[in-house]
Amino acid sequence: MARIYPSGQNFPAEERTVQGIRGCTPPPLTAAELVVTLLRCAPVQDEDGCPPTCEEQTEAARVLHVDASTVYSALWCCLPGLGPHPRKPPRFVIGQQRIVGPEGGCVGVEQRVTVSLPGCGKCPGEEGTS
Repeated sequence: MARIYPSGQNFPAEERTVQGIRGCTPPPLTAAELVVTLLRCAPVQDEDGCPPTCEEQTEAARVLHVDASTVYSALWCCLPGLGPHPRKPPRFVIGQQRIVGPEGGCVGVEQRVTVSLPGCGKCPGEEGTS
């Protein structure tokens, strides 16, 4: 989880208005920005200090591309309520994807996705809360 923040009608935009007289009224939505990371071993130099072969680097690049496409497709296809809906606001927004590494013998993909969580309703102590 990268961050949690208040949101509202313009999800995933951050809501910055003070809610209620004492700032107690919760926002209509809470947004959670998640980071999905997939890492794999990357080819490194051998014990003699020779760099990886072109074939090893080509295969690692191919696998990385497949991983990036798979993570993106999995989020796009599998999250309910993703994207525009004629009568409902979006519940998930796919964000930036970036390549991580290669570093320390690892390379991978990092995909951000922001999900909306329903508001919690009334403040503690207000009538009708438990």
